[in-house]
Amino acid sequence: MRISPPTMVFRHVKIIALLLAGTATSIWAQASFPSPVLTSITPLGGKPGSHVEIQFRGSDLDGAKTLLLSSLSRTDSRSLQLEPVAGKKGMLGVQLPNNLPNDFYDVRLVGRYGVSNPRVFQVSHLDNVESPGSNSKSDRALKVPLNAAIQGVFKESIPHWFAFDAQKGQRILGVFVGANFGSRVSLVGAVIDHSGREWARLRDGLLDFTAPSDGEFKLRINDLMFGAGDEYGYRLNLTTGAVVWGIAGDVAYGWNLPGGKAEHGLRISQANSLERLVVDSVKKADLLSTSPVIPFILGKEADTVAPPAASPILLQLDQQTGGWFPENGASQSFELAFKAGERFTLEVISQQMGLPTDPLLLIESVKKDSAGKESLTLQADVNDPVVNIPGPSVRLSRLDPFYSYEAKADGVFRLSLSDPLNAANGRRYPYRLRVSKIIESRVENAIAIHPTLPPVAATGPYEIPSANVWRQGVTAIEVFLPGRSASSEFVNLTVTDLPQGVTCLGGFVGKGQSLGYIGFQASKDAPLGASVLAGLRQTAFLNWALKDTGREVMSTRLAGPPALGVVAEQAPAIIECITPGILEASPEGKLELAFKATRHNACIDALKLKVLGLVDVTKAPELTIPAKALEGKLRMDVKALKLAPGEYGFILQGPARMPYRREGAAIAEAEALVKIASQSRTDIQKELEAVNVTLKALKPEDQAGRAQFQIQMKELTAKMAKADQAKAVAIKTLKDLTAKNPAKDTTFIVYSNPIRIRVKEAAKK
Repeated sequence: MRISPPTMVFRHVKIIALLLAGTATSIWAQASFPSPVLTSITPLGGKPGSHVEIQFRGSDLDGAKTLLLSSLSRTDSRSLQLEPVAGKKGMLGVQLPNNLPNDFYDVRLVGRYGVSNPRVFQVSHLDNVESPGSNSKSDRALKVPLNAAIQGVFKESIPHWFAFDAQKGQRILGVFVGANFGSRVSLVGAVIDHSGREWARLRDGLLDFTAPSDGEFKLRINDLMFGAGDEYGYRLNLTTGAVVWGIAGDVAYGWNLPGGKAEHGLRISQANSLERLVVDSVKKADLLSTSPVIPFILGKEADTVAPPAASPILLQLDQQTGGWFPENGASQSFELAFKAGERFTLEVISQQMGLPTDPLLLIESVKKDSAGKESLTLQADVNDPVVNIPGPSVRLSRLDPFYSYEAKADGVFRLSLSDPLNAANGRRYPYRLRVSKIIESRVENAIAIHPTLPPVAATGPYEIPSANVWRQGVTAIEVFLPGRSASSEFVNLTVTDLPQGVTCLGGFVGKGQSLGYIGFQASKDAPLGASVLAGLRQTAFLNWALKDTGREVMSTRLAGPPALGVVAEQAPAIIECITPGILEASPEGKLELAFKATRHNACIDALKLKVLGLVDVTKAPELTIPAKALEGKLRMDVKALKLAPGEYGFILQGPARMPYRREGAAIAEAEALVKIASQSRTDIQKELEAVNVTLKALKPEDQAGRAQFQIQMKELTAKMAKADQAKAVAIKTLKDLTAKNPAKDTTFIVYSNPIRIRVKEAAKK
């Protein structure tokens, strides 16, 4: 959880909505195959060593037995077993280990249809207090201790009231930002004494209250717009300890830091100024283990807060610098000298760290006359970067300036960097400024996204996808690389720590592209399960589904590493490129690739797959494999695609229809039981017939033998009656399951393996 002003968050969310309109997609608009979707969890946190009952809400969460946890600040993940809670539908119990570190976690359910999307869950040493919801008035305030996490859900459009005791001079902080938990709540509130006087307000995700006297105080909290429903959950950490907002090398920034000193004027919200404290490694670890928020990792360049330098700061290629945006709208100036032929990029890194900033970068060319008099000519006024095409299926808010340049002659740039909107609101945030050679290919800031089918309408609807691969099938994860230019080189993509039975097919981001795809294939006997992938640090998710972006605000969250699940049922089809090697063509040429399809018996319709990763999907080439056919060819016009010389990667994606029973595994099990019961009855029938033949062959005087076989006949007849009953039960069970789960035409998403091509330089004439 990170503290940022709701006004800025709302602005960024609106920008996300505008970027998504017309480009994002909806699996569920065209596909109805089961895929786990987790819409909310309650509560939002728990204490190490405790047993927590969690209410999971969503769809296709059938058979959930495992909770997959992955840390948002570390690289570890683990699986915890779940157990049903008697009498409480959708609620599962989990035992949190005693050694589970205090942290924020992505939690995902793993069930029959693979792994769900993540929700945020906080593990903290604080005691948990659950709001009953009946504490809707001051005289019904729920008494809570300090140093506790107050949790609840606004089921109705009414406030929740709490009461706590405090001593004179005691400083108490309360922290919660709903967007960081995937909650719709924008929490506001106030601390009131017995006379009704207001002493502090909860705004911008932070309450900062110092008790004026000994006594009881009341806390009122509510959603800013009095929203209500399952998605309006909250977890307010009420602490007398430190809150660490950011770490810059050996300096901590936050509030109530023991020994910290306020940096007057350094405000990141309506709350008090940030405090600064120099810490050693032990103190830093202690502060981070008890702080109720995830701190921003700012880098050593943000360890001092200084006014703008009197003269420009000199920069060099392959250098990163930074600091805090100047106050009152002032700019920090830099100067960069370069040589003819050098290719480089200028990149501001601030908003992409999660900060609510919108930097402005002014680039001017510096010239000097023979007398040494300096003149400036506008080179570029960079605000938001150009939207990449093709773009990812979930577009992120990208407000950090980015500029690429190839020098035709020696020169000097003067750079002026500011954050005017926050300056107008009296807020300041840190930044980094990076100068990089274009030949470098950075993947450390790669963002994984779960791709979906092309949109049905520009405004939605939009649902929350998850990443799962079915047996003998292929799925893919999109990878978006920010900070690339038209001159950026080809990049290979790969991940590790795959689920059992899954192979990574690799992937690519082509020359000058920002979007690529990593493919995954499951074997025919891959077991049900899921794992958190290593190699990608963050994933972009929708916080909640919506029907129409014209009427609703779309919100996204950067989660931790992606997770991949396995569904233990056969995929409808697998599409493979059988043209060997890397295909080559000239900028004026054409390519032809051969594909084969391996189909599920029920998948007989035509398959149409679009090329993803080269151009806008609406203009992309398409592969068609006719109904029942097992082969097809993809033809690509390199000139029409406007591909410059270089290497490129892409993948094919499209819908595949086939009849599908959602309870297919249970039906198959019931069919097997019918066969077993039928075979058992047949075997008994044969025994009866054999005994009857033997009995008829006995001589009349063999009374002892006759009596023995008559007893055996009686026993077999009783067995036959039980076998008939078992068969009848098995047939009825199968009949009921089949009636309740008829086979329906279902649309799945299928992918090809990743494909690599090379566009050669045009032949010189």
